[in-house]
Amino acid sequence: MSPLARKGLPAFLFIVLSICAAPGARAGDGAGTEPRDTCAAGGFLSRAAARFSWLDWTRHGGGGRADEPGEISTGPDIDCKNLEPYYGFTVDSIVVTGNTHTKTIAILREMATKRGGVLEERFIRRDSEYLRGLGYFAEVSMTADQCESGRCRLRVAIVERPAIFMRIPYPVVNYDFQRGLSYGATWKIKNFRGLGEDLAASFLMRTDREEGASFTWSNPWALGRRAPFRFDTYAYRRITDPVDTDEEYLKQQVGTSVGLGLPLTQSLMKQLWLKTSVSFERRKTRLLLADASGDYSGEFYFQNFLSAGAELEYDSRDNHISPFNGMLHRIRLRRYASVSGPEQHYIFYGITDCFYVPTGESRAFILAVDGDIREGNTPKYLDMKLGGVRDVRGFADDEMRGTVKIVTTLQYRARIVGTRVFRIPKIGKFDFTMNWVAFIDNGALMDDIRDAPGTRFYTTGGLGVELISPFRDLIRLEMATNGTNSPAFYMTAGTDF
Repeated sequence: MSPLARKGLPAFLFIVLSICAAPGARAGDGAGTEPRDTCAAGGFLSRAAARFSWLDWTRHGGGGRADEPGEISTGPDIDCKNLEPYYGFTVDSIVVTGNTHTKTIAILREMATKRGGVLEERFIRRDSEYLRGLGYFAEVSMTADQCESGRCRLRVAIVERPAIFMRIPYPVVNYDFQRGLSYGATWKIKNFRGLGEDLAASFLMRTDREEGASFTWSNPWALGRRAPFRFDTYAYRRITDPVDTDEEYLKQQVGTSVGLGLPLTQSLMKQLWLKTSVSFERRKTRLLLADASGDYSGEFYFQNFLSAGAELEYDSRDNHISPFNGMLHRIRLRRYASVSGPEQHYIFYGITDCFYVPTGESRAFILAVDGDIREGNTPKYLDMKLGGVRDVRGFADDEMRGTVKIVTTLQYRARIVGTRVFRIPKIGKFDFTMNWVAFIDNGALMDDIRDAPGTRFYTTGGLGVELISPFRDLIRLEMATNGTNSPAFYMTAGTDF
């Protein structure tokens, strides 16, 4: 193992984990009971999940044991008052209505509230927000009625989003002030077969520069088990060549990937996952390699790569589209090895930590830390840059490159238009939600994590809005600046936060 892998990675892990474990950095939802284990690793995994549960509980300044209910934050657009008389009752049955396309089992399996369990407010709040966050439903409401002493029947009424928004192709337009305009089309069949599966095909290009296409199939319950399966195939082509004839770059790429997730606990409030994937890629690249005489020259080469990756994830977010509560932690590793063409081997390491600290019914602070290390004989075209739609928004310096990147963001998210549902004749109910955000980003690039103390960290800030609707689950419109008189504008779909 190289000196960087022996020295740099442990230091990197220590810095990031120290930040995340600091008492002042706790964030998340109410306390929960220790998850039960479903694998042979038993005690260790249970203790690991319980530690993260303790972090969630600590953020509220808990005054009792970690297994006692803590303060319950109110999620946006959720009214649970009609259920208050039944909290503490045993759930005799759960009746789902309104689902004409979605299978009932696909709804019940995503709920923390289960038949035979106790009706708890924290589970109800989580289930209401989580089901909305799946992206399939315009409305979710829950009521209960007593069926016998100490027992109740829970009724879940949903309104599905119109099929026209879930299955038809639509145009895609993204704008990045550095990279310019990209456009294309996506055909995404959401909730395929009514089982929460997604099929998606997309094409995207940047005029006179690059183009790419992909196909994805994801199934959250492979073979009827809670084991998310994902299949991807993708292609990329760079249209124009760099001006510098000695610059290494990726000309073409075709690949396919298969991934599988395994739950390490049964808890749906606080999920612990092991996710693995393998992929095969064929690339055409221009590389600077030495010839027999020791001279370097840029030539095109074809290479085939095999890669394998693993990721350990803890997730207690209330939903996956626009969370207001919970935590997300990921530790990831992926190794690449060429099996034909010039020999290259390298490893990508990464850590992500996101804390969502609710400050009211529809407001939250978000603190996120992300770090990446690329170790080995990585080609120059895989060096990382700083700035763009995902990190340090508003920063512009295309010449900066590095194999180590650390970025952080502090963001405030607040709802300005609560979920509004409109009926469109002959189509169905259409829902729309809007949040506003304010953010401060900070980040740096380097070639060795040990250089972090002397490396300059750049800071930017900005404002934006998030639009949540059936067209794209979440569209971001943002303006950011690094202190100059030239603000940067971004328009894109999806978010890392």
